Amino acid sequence: MNKQISVVLVAAGICFGVLMSWQFASDAPSDSNFLADEISARENLIKGFLDEQTYLQSRIVFLRKEIEREQDLIKSQGTESSLTELEKLKRILGLSEITGKGLEVTLNDSPIAVRQGEDISSKGLIQAADIRDVVNLMNAASADAISVNGQRIIASSPISSVGTTILVNNSYISPPFVVSAIGDPEIMIQRLSNRAALPELYKRVQESKVSMKVSLREWVRIPIYNGDLKYNYINLVE
Repeated sequence: MNKQISVVLVAAGICFGVLMSWQFASDAPSDSNFLADEISARENLIKGFLDEQTYLQSRIVFLRKEIEREQDLIKSQGTESSLTELEKLKRILGLSEITGKGLEVTLNDSPIAVRQGEDISSKGLIQAADIRDVVNLMNAASADAISVNGQRIIASSPISSVGTTILVNNSYISPPFVVSAIGDPEIMIQRLSNRAALPELYKRVQESKVSMKVSLREWVRIPIYNGDLKYNYINLVE
């Protein structure tokens, strides 16, 4: 009897062990499932940003009309000096298109880099930080106006990333990334040629084969800012 009980207990123990092993094995996520979940979460996050971008773009039309109304009111009541000041403010806020002599800095990923799929590697990709560094350098060189892939850069312009997706003014942009600047080309070229000013970018140009190309332009067009503006801060001075 005791022998039979022992056999039953051993058999039950084996079955329990097999069931527990199966349970743990089924609960443990595989690397492939984890990667798929991560990619799915990233895509959902990007979709959220793009939906927000659509909403913000829809507000732009309304805000432009409000700004134009305020400008017309100022022009009807203002003096020549106030109108000159208005034009300066419009340039600062990116509310007027600017053309002139300048340059373009084209940043591009390594030829073998991948931004989509399961084989993503950030090593050979241009980062948001690279674009910010170039933009900051152009500002330091007293550029009159700057844009990135057609997005006008103002003081409050965000240049950020979600995974490998880069956003400027909360708008998605894709490589190649073209930083256009109007200003003194000689000063800007001098700043860009200083490797100490862009150490990380120059290092990755050498090691990861990302590319940076600088082109002088006799004519550069910087469009008006198309991001979100707080129009309620624009008021007439009595």
